[in-house]
Amino acid sequence: MYWRFIIRFLLLTVGFALTTLGLLSWQLSHFDLVTMWPISDRFQWHPVYAMVVGLALIPPTLWEIFVLEHPAGPNQQSVGEQPTTDTTNHA
Repeated sequence: MYWRFIIRFLLLTVGFALTTLGLLSWQLSHFDLVTMWPISDRFQWHPVYAMVVGLALIPPTLWEIFVLEHPAGPNQQSVGEQPTTDTTNHA
């Protein structure tokens, strides 16, 4: 369980880092959109791509952290747990 938290928080850190990198890099290019859609020229990296990937990582990673912190109730199965089968005879 400890490693799951570490992996999720590392993914969250990567998401925020990519968003920040994209925003700061885009600011350095004066918020230019010329190379964003490579229609006739060869493909070039654009800072918006890093922002999109970073923003796409944040919500699902936060959801996974919330699920790990608040397990399911007594009648519900927690995420990641195997279903248990009761093999005892209740006759």
